[in-house]
Amino acid sequence: MIKAVIWDVGGVMLFDDDIRLFWKDIPNSKPLRKEFRANKISVNEFINKGSKLFGITTQEFLKKYKETYFSVTLIPETFEIYKKMITPKYIFSNTNPIYAEFVLKTYPEIYALSKKNYLSHEMGVLKEGPEVFDSIIKEIGLLPSEILFIDDHQEKTEFAKIAGMNVIHYQNQTQLKKELKDLKVK
Repeated sequence: MIKAVIWDVGGVMLFDDDIRLFWKDIPNSKPLRKEFRANKISVNEFINKGSKLFGITTQEFLKKYKETYFSVTLIPETFEIYKKMITPKYIFSNTNPIYAEFVLKTYPEIYALSKKNYLSHEMGVLKEGPEVFDSIIKEIGLLPSEILFIDDHQEKTEFAKIAGMNVIHYQNQTQLKKELKDLKVK
C-alpha cells in the first residue's frame, strides 16, 4: 500500500522546456548547472560563470536566464491530480534557488500542498544515486515499498527503484492517472 508520494516538479507539474533550450547549444554548461543545483556555488558565481559561457555581461545573462521563466506554466491536468491526492505528498526536485523562488512566487500551491519539500540546492545533493533516496525514505519514516516516486527522467526513477521505492516514469497525464489507479493511490 502506498502511504506517501514523492513528486518531481519540472517536467511533471510544470512545462519548463524553454529553460532546457536556453542551455542547449552552450558547451560545458551541464557541470555549471549541476554545481548550482547542488549548492556548490553561489548565485553570484553561477551568474558570473554563466555570463562567461554565453559571452555576455552578468546583467544580460541574468535577464535572459530569468526571461526563460516567462514560458514556465502549470501542466493543469497533472497539477489537479497532485492537488486532489489524499495520500501525503512530498516534493523532491533538482532545482536551484532562482528557480525555486520563481515556483514559490508563481505557483505557491505546489510547495504549500507538500508535507515537505526536498530541494537539491537546500540539501546540497542531486537525485544522482539511490543513497539520496535512502536518506529521504529514512526521514519520511516509511518502508521504501510504501513510497511512490514520480519523475519525468527515467534515470531518476531507476535510482528510486534501486532504493526500493515504487516509481512512475512520468510521460503524460493519461499514463500518470492509469498508473496511479493501478497502484491504488488515492
